[in-house]
Amino acid sequence: MAGFQVTKTGNVVVLKISGEMDAHTAPQMDKALKEAIAQGNKIVLDVSQMTYVATAALGVLIANNNVVKTKGGKIVIAGMLDKIRKVFDTMGFSKVFPIASSVDEAKNLF
Repeated sequence: MAGFQVTKTGNVVVLKISGEMDAHTAPQMDKALKEAIAQGNKIVLDVSQMTYVATAALGVLIANNNVVKTKGGKIVIAGMLDKIRKVFDTMGFSKVFPIASSVDEAKNLF
């Protein structure tokens, strides 16, 4: 089961994602990202509790990243498990998104 929680601290919006991100949960992820983007253009995705990521979710991430970039912002990924990092590395997403070890570190990348 997937979980999403959006919080805002100062001018940084944190979207905490937990569970599996696949074709079934990608629409929920898209909705949560759009909610986060509506609150600002400095987005941290806390994926420390994400246990699986599929290409459908990666597509949602890229589409929303393009929206954030047109607003002059960026998405930073924080707290990746090794197995999620391997998927990002294999798909080339590690070159697209800044990656931080924690939410606090990610906030310093803006």
